[in-house]
Amino acid sequence: MPRTLLFWRSAVTVTDILDTPPEPPAVQFDGYLPEPCVLEPEQITEYPDHLELSEELREQLKQWSVPQAAEEDMDPDTYYDCVLSNAPGWKVGGWPAWNSTDPSPQPCSECGTGMEVLMTVATFEEGDDAGNSWSPHPHPGAGPYPGHRGYNATGVQIGSGYRQHLFVCPAEPEHPHIELMT
Repeated sequence: MPRTLLFWRSAVTVTDILDTPPEPPAVQFDGYLPEPCVLEPEQITEYPDHLELSEELREQLKQWSVPQAAEEDMDPDTYYDCVLSNAPGWKVGGWPAWNSTDPSPQPCSECGTGMEVLMTVATFEEGDDAGNSWSPHPHPGAGPYPGHRGYNATGVQIGSGYRQHLFVCPAEPEHPHIELMT
């Protein structure tokens, strides 16, 4: 399996900008190839899905969420997941979302170490139920931009609007990756 390399670079180091992005040799469906769009990376803090927390902590969060949820006219049962955990959109690192499945350990097939999320590729940048907490445009001058496609700026369609999580072994990055759609 090829090794995945991710790195940060500054826009000032990009000197030769292509007029047309290179096309891959084959794409099964149009929704698998990202459309050119502006990338504005930002560091955020998110927390695990409520299903990964102890029952005691879930109850504490539910009680704590009542006044905060009321301020935002949200259901207290979903406030934590919509506002604090699992930022929507494409991301490097973070926590997996367990929207369509229960949490399940992802052990490395080579050494048994618990896998960690390397990257999430998501159909949507923000969800209908997330309020403004995860809005990708909170500051003046940020999107939408010319050609902006709303909640799906990349044009990528994962399943029927899902997220594709790519897990990597933290002990040995060369070990096989795991892909999980939620």
